[in-house]
Amino acid sequence: MKNYMKMFEASMDSVVRPVLQDAADMTPQQRKLANLGRVLMDLAVTTKDDALANLMASVGDSLTRFGTSFGPKNLDELMKKTGASKEIINKLLQHAQAVADHKTSLANDHEDGGLDDTDDDEFAEPSDADMAAQADRAARGK
Repeated sequence: MKNYMKMFEASMDSVVRPVLQDAADMTPQQRKLANLGRVLMDLAVTTKDDALANLMASVGDSLTRFGTSFGPKNLDELMKKTGASKEIINKLLQHAQAVADHKTSLANDHEDGGLDDTDDDEFAEPSDADMAAQADRAARGK
């Protein structure tokens, strides 16, 4: 039985290794396109227009595999695989980049404490009622 397991593991390694090697050998541009593709696929889920959602999902999926063994190698192949024109692909990429930039800025603001006050200690500061009482006492001269 152990020999079968070793043979199975060796067989699986021979199948998986090239796929993992492709992922490790991605260029920075391919990584960026893959990230934008993921953004487009996420956006497709919430898009009301079915045709647009399907196109966004198709382009996004192809972008995640751009430059890999089974993915498109250039813009012409991407256009052929998705059925989208160059202009539409460019608009989708610009939109995905804007959304990605916005998400990054939101994450940075949150880390800086700008958007969320979860780290604030609300009980360290006097409440509005305490401030009003202090103002009343000061006004009465007490």
